Amino acid sequence: MTLGRLEPEIINPSGRGGIILLCDHASNHVPEGFFNLGLTDDDLTDHIAWDIGMADITRKMCDLMDIPGVLAPVSRLVIDCNREDDSPTLIPKASDGISIPANNDLTSQAVAARKAAYYDPFHEAADKLVQAHLSEGLVPLIVGMHSYTSVMDNEERPWGAGFLWKDDPRLAQAMIGLIERETDLKVGDNEPYSGHTLYHTMQKHGADHGLPQTTLELRQDLVLGRGMIDQWAALIADCLDECLERSDLKEIKHY
Repeated sequence: MTLGRLEPEIINPSGRGGIILLCDHASNHVPEGFFNLGLTDDDLTDHIAWDIGMADITRKMCDLMDIPGVLAPVSRLVIDCNREDDSPTLIPKASDGISIPANNDLTSQAVAARKAAYYDPFHEAADKLVQAHLSEGLVPLIVGMHSYTSVMDNEERPWGAGFLWKDDPRLAQAMIGLIERETDLKVGDNEPYSGHTLYHTMQKHGADHGLPQTTLELRQDLVLGRGMIDQWAALIADCLDECLERSDLKEIKHY
């Protein structure tokens, strides 16, 4: 199959509010010719296909804060932009127990075609924004925008929000403290996932440059509907505004 390059959605590329938002699971779009990957329409509106709510929260925050954002153009089931390009789950064969027929027995050429069409444009756009800030002497905060299900493997997840980090804890720890101050939610520190295992986008566009970075995770039952989305966007924006005033988050620092 010949695949045309599909550019990500780039919001406010000239924004210089000190933050860059990267939403690598923004969309549940499956391009024509993939025939829904062999899945049902219900599968493609479920959490396996995208991070529910986060595209809208990203757009709202970019508007509120005069900051840029990049939203991946296709479902994570087509190709997962938050995976290393040689990861065995770059193109998942199954997700949460659901087999993905079109992703089995792919040739190396088919994988390379998806990567060139959908994965590379996302990361190239993110890198362009980071380099634009650095060339102007700016040290942006890099935030990955994610959401997660309230139950996984029959276990309830008690965290209303979580912040992931790998080697550089600065931004994650600052945001954990602020969200705990502003809400009564249980906030995860490298929960429900760990930045030590799932952190490609933040590593590539944040940590590798010495920039403060974290992945934000919001529980999906708390981001349903415009009211919740607007509330979260305003809250996270306010907390990040406070982070912009911290001297320890103005430095390039390699760990």
